[in-house]
Amino acid sequence: MSEQTLQVMLPYLSGPGAAVLVLLLVLVGLYFLVVKHFVPLAAALGKRHLDQIDALISNQKAESTAITKTLASIDRRLARLEDLSEKVSVNSSNLSPDRLT
Repeated sequence: MSEQTLQVMLPYLSGPGAAVLVLLLVLVGLYFLVVKHFVPLAAALGKRHLDQIDALISNQKAESTAITKTLASIDRRLARLEDLSEKVSVNSSNLSPDRLT
């Protein structure tokens, strides 16, 4: 390059051109920072959150099964008690309303 061309281009290279170059370098640096650090961190946090939800669902299913078994057992015991009360008393007014079928 000739010196005259350099003199003409120097204000652009030190002013707006340099600012654009610095901006591009900063944006590239931010891009690599986000891609290398924040995206894997977000993925790990998302996976951990989904694992916690899966654990909660499995615990809820186990709890629901236990509650269902307990309620069935209570219903069988109640039926046996009502059968005993029918044998003791001929009057059917002692039965609970849901057993009067």
